[in-house]
Amino acid sequence: MPSQSTAVARSRAARRIRAAVLLTAILLSSMGDEVVLVAAIFRLAETGNSLWVTALLVAQIGPLILLAPLAGVVLDRFDTGRVLILACVGQGLAILPAVWFQHPGVLVLCVLAVSSMAAFVNPAILTLLPSAAGELSPVHANSLFEGVRASATVLGPLVGGVLVGLFGVTPALLLDSASFFVAATAFLLLGVRRPAVSTPGTLWSGAADGARHLLRTRLFRVLLPVLALAVVATSTTNVAMVFVVREVMGHGAEVFGALTAGWGAGLLLGALAVSLLRPAPSGRGVALAAALIGSALALWAWFPVLWVAALCVVLAGAGNAVHNILLRSVVHHRTPEALLGRAHALMGSVVNSGFVAGFLIAGWFAADHPRELLAVAGAVALLAGLLGALVVHMVRAESD
Repeated sequence: MPSQSTAVARSRAARRIRAAVLLTAILLSSMGDEVVLVAAIFRLAETGNSLWVTALLVAQIGPLILLAPLAGVVLDRFDTGRVLILACVGQGLAILPAVWFQHPGVLVLCVLAVSSMAAFVNPAILTLLPSAAGELSPVHANSLFEGVRASATVLGPLVGGVLVGLFGVTPALLLDSASFFVAATAFLLLGVRRPAVSTPGTLWSGAADGARHLLRTRLFRVLLPVLALAVVATSTTNVAMVFVVREVMGHGAEVFGALTAGWGAGLLLGALAVSLLRPAPSGRGVALAAALIGSALALWAWFPVLWVAALCVVLAGAGNAVHNILLRSVVHHRTPEALLGRAHALMGSVVNSGFVAGFLIAGWFAADHPRELLAVAGAVALLAGLLGALVVHMVRAESD
């Protein structure tokens, strides 16, 4: 018979393999999303009508906001693992009509369907992650998840561009569909489960419970405004960045691509740092991470030269990763099990709403005033983060 130490070692090895398979499934699914976005934008751009591209972006992000309350309730009232598997299968099927029918409207509707199911997939993964990752702490598990997502952000567009360039749009769409089926199979084989934990009733009867919990918790009442301001401010850089590179710095597409990749590299570095250091989840850490992003953007606006820009995008990406990881970990730490699905769905809705608001603001100012917009975005995120950290410290002092 194996000794107790051998059995423990085997158990740990099995948990590590399980975590590796889980993260690989998430990587494949996330890369599939990035690949299909490249393919879809390329196909719609061929129509010569930019409204199709706008419709695609709205279809991609709109359901993540509108369906968040319903998704949270479903995840808490039904087995979260089964919901995740079914949603992944649905995503794999939903993209296939775009392979057979070439009309741009079909492609937009397919992306809308995929995004509607992503409204369930994303919070489901976040809800299941700590328990599915075995002995890993929520902070460690979330740092690995953030690293995987960052890797997909860097690799996905590269793979999508190569596929579309060499073989056309259809293989990219098929690869995206296959990635969802592979992810669903992996989740099924891993046996990821989270039985229903909330009370019975209609789906909508408990939709607001997650919001009530967050708003009744003093820490979240501080963090939600900080999160909203930081996301709105920093998301404007998604639009302004290309104009800063071209009009202010005088560089071309190569530098823009390199700086975009630099942000992704920062995401990876931030996730790695948290994975190694494993800080305790705290509201002050969330706020200070937002301040780091803002300070990096403001520095870039004040000194728009290439080496400063390269340093700033890496710092901003690292701050972005730390902010995401600590925020999710605080939600895990401060939310009852029965409300986890709704809490994560609500946080996702706040973030995506902030993105939409930031894109709209940038649409008015980015082309004509890119440097000023970058400076204001950095200042707002910096001040929101510092003020949030101060208020969190005061709240903790009062509770002590």
